[in-house]
Order: sequence, then structure tokens, then C-alpha cells
Amino acid sequence: MQTQVLSFLQRRSSAGPKLILATGFLLCTAFAGSAAETIGVFNVRDYGARGDGTNDDTAAVQRAIDACGAQGGGQVLLPAGTFLTGALTLRSGIDFHLANGAVLKGNANWRNYGHPGALLFAKDATNITVSGNGVMDGNDRAVWQQLADEEAGGDVNKPGWWPESFTGDWWPFDKLPNQPQTHGGRPMMMILIGCQQVRLHDFTLRHAPSWTVHLVGCDDVAIDDISIHNAWDVANCDGIDIDHSRDVRVANCHISAADDGIVIKDTPNFASYGGSARITVMGCVIESRSSALKIDETYTLPGARDIVFADCVVSHSNRGLSIQSLDAGNIENVLFANITVETGFQPHKWWGAAEPIHISHFPRNPQTKLGCVRNIRFSNILCHGENGVFLMGWTNSPLENIVLDNVRVEIAKTSDVPGGFYDERPAGVFTNGVFERKLAGIYARDINGLGLSHTEVVWGKPKDSIYGKSLDEKNVKNLEGRLQD
Repeated sequence: MQTQVLSFLQRRSSAGPKLILATGFLLCTAFAGSAAETIGVFNVRDYGARGDGTNDDTAAVQRAIDACGAQGGGQVLLPAGTFLTGALTLRSGIDFHLANGAVLKGNANWRNYGHPGALLFAKDATNITVSGNGVMDGNDRAVWQQLADEEAGGDVNKPGWWPESFTGDWWPFDKLPNQPQTHGGRPMMMILIGCQQVRLHDFTLRHAPSWTVHLVGCDDVAIDDISIHNAWDVANCDGIDIDHSRDVRVANCHISAADDGIVIKDTPNFASYGGSARITVMGCVIESRSSALKIDETYTLPGARDIVFADCVVSHSNRGLSIQSLDAGNIENVLFANITVETGFQPHKWWGAAEPIHISHFPRNPQTKLGCVRNIRFSNILCHGENGVFLMGWTNSPLENIVLDNVRVEIAKTSDVPGGFYDERPAGVFTNGVFERKLAGIYARDINGLGLSHTEVVWGKPKDSIYGKSLDEKNVKNLEGRLQD
């Protein structure tokens, strides 16, 4: 480039000083732009990473991250190749960039995830990005097999073991990320704790052994245009879990997972980070055998508030739009708008009963001082599936100000999974769990303020024997509007 520009200057010198000055400025700008493209890029291959999918590249990739962090930030580049690693810890100011053709693949051995318990981990970092068109692969089947070899004699089908019936501790291994890892467990794909100015965009995550993206106590987060493709037979392979976090925007994502798609929560171990608030989820496509869009586990005050789910498509779900309240935290000021929901019955090991809209509110245990669920609005929702709307408050703490506005619920029996039941799981000690009953278009219990505006229930023909009333209500005060049937 330099030779070409100097030659041009020599040929055009007779044009006068103005052209020379202007072209000289272009020359400087061109050089500066070229330098900006290379300064601050830390290619992991330069630090010894092989990217052959066989050798362990953990140490080499971490060296690149640490070198980038020591320089105040920049881009850590994974070029095309398969980089097999255990846990990696990100630093402030880093753009961890997965180039087209790059795969960051998790090691099968749980011991390689250390205290973080995740393939990518960061704590108290600022201005961190994960970007690119590459892939993060959790290597789920290999993780299960390695754990089975140690804990189940090599039998992944042993009762009580993974993938479908594991009931042991799983944060991700012990109770807190700073506690020592003492036993086998399933790593998450990404855990970010107490981070600010987080940007995740464009890449793909797949084959998560446990939760995929877990944000804890994070502020100012933007997640845009990522894809998550997890196995359809794995419990707890949630897509995105937003935990004690604020000012979060999730947009344009495609998530396919057997467990919950996008969940907002306040888990018990991180109460010091405060509640979840000011969160939007927009323009996403979710496939889930559990709950697609959900708020739950608000263990501590203040809870979760000021949340919008809008312009989304939900399919293959066992519980579409869901709020599950069992704890002290409040859930309030929530809007679900402009969403289509398709549901169907799944085997009973998956929580849910094909409800397109589900709210449940009851104490987790006798000691629970239950919070409130109030000011929840569903607007412009098209539902098509095997069950209707489920709204259940608690006798001593009813749901408050629930509105269904322009909601159409189409119900027909289509699958070969037996129906005729409601599912309160995760059930507190005062509830029945799964119980049989004729299914209603809208099942409503213990509500103070239920508004029905332009809301209709449409039954498939012939109407199956498992179905009953269009509106099955009890202890509902201040019912406004009427249901179109």
C-alpha cells in the first residue's frame, strides 16, 4: 500500500500542495487503520494452542486471555479449528472472538472445570464480550460417559444417574463457585458473576451438559443473535438463566432445549446482588420441552420486576409463558405481548401440562413467607395446544391484577401422551404436584383482580373427553370482562 500511495503522490505533485496534503492525510489514515486491525489481537495459536480437537489447549488459550488482560484488553482470537479446553476465565476489556470455523469444545473430565464449573467464566469483570460466528460445544455425551465411568460403573442408564433422572447437587458441583470441587458434576457452558457491560452476540452454543448461559448479579447486558441447540433428552440444559441481574436485553435469539428456554430468577446463594429488574426479551424463537419463557425461584426480596417478553414465537413447549412463585421475592410488573405459543403434552418427567400460559403461587415449605405476584399482563397472545390457561394463587396470598387482553386459546387433543391432568410442579409442601381434572380453557384460583378483554377459548372438534369448562374459576374477586366461547 505504501509504494502505491507514494507513486500516486509523485505523479500528481504538479496538482499543488492541497492535493499533496490531502493525500498525505489519506496515507496516514490508511496506515492507522491497518495498525488498528492488528494491534490488540491475541491469536491463541501464537500462545501454543493447536486447535486439533485432540490436544488439551486450556493452558494456551488461558495464556492468550491473560496476556490480553494484562495489556488492558483487546481481542482474543480463536481462528478456525477445534480447541479442546476445560474452564477458561475471562478478564475485563476482552472480546473473546470465535471466528468462522472455530469450535471451543469442552473437555469431558469434570475435574478440568475447577472452581468456576463452566467452560467460560468471569467474575467482577467489566466490558467483556463473546462474539463471532463460531461455536461453543459443551460435549455433553462425553461428559456424561466420563461421569458414568466413575459414578455408575459405566452405565449411563443406571437409575438415579444422568442424563434424565439425576437428582444430586449441581451448582455446578458444590453450592458456591468459590468452594472447592469435591465430586463429579456437570459443567455449565458460561457463568458470569458480578460483571458489567457484557455483550454476547452472533455465536452458537450447543450440547450443554447443564445450564448454557448463567448470568449472576450482572448489570448492563446485551445478548443478541445467539443460537442455542441442546439435546432434547437432557434435564437442566436451560438456555439463558438471568439471575439477580439488571438492565438486560435479550434479542433475536434461537433457543432449542429440553429444559427451560429463557428464565429470570433470584437463586438463594446470591442475595447480596439484589433483585432482577429492567429486563427485556424480544424477537426470540424458543423450542422447549419445559417452560419456554419463565420467571421463577425468586428466593429473596425484592424479587423480579419490570420485565417484558415481546414479539416471540414458542413451539414444542410443555409450558409456554410461565411464572412460578414459591418464595419470598415479589414478581411484579410483567408484560407478555405479541407472542404465539404452541404446546403439547410431554412425558410426566418434564414439568408442565401443555399450558400456554401458567402462573402458580404457593409456599415452598411451611417456613416460607411468600411474596406477591401482581400486575401481570398478557396482551396479543395466540395459543394453540392441548391445554388452556392455568392461573393459581395461594389462599393467603392471591394473585393480584392479572389481565388477559386479546388472547385466543385454541385447544385440541393432538398427541398420544395421555392428558386430563394439571401439574403444579415444582410443588411446595401444600400442593398436589400432578392431579387429574377436566381441563378448562382458563383454570383460575385465588385471584384478586382478573381482567378478560377480547379473550376467547376455541375448542377443537370433536371435543375430547378430557376437556371441561371454558372458565373454571374459584375464589376469584373483581372479575372484569367475560370470556368469549
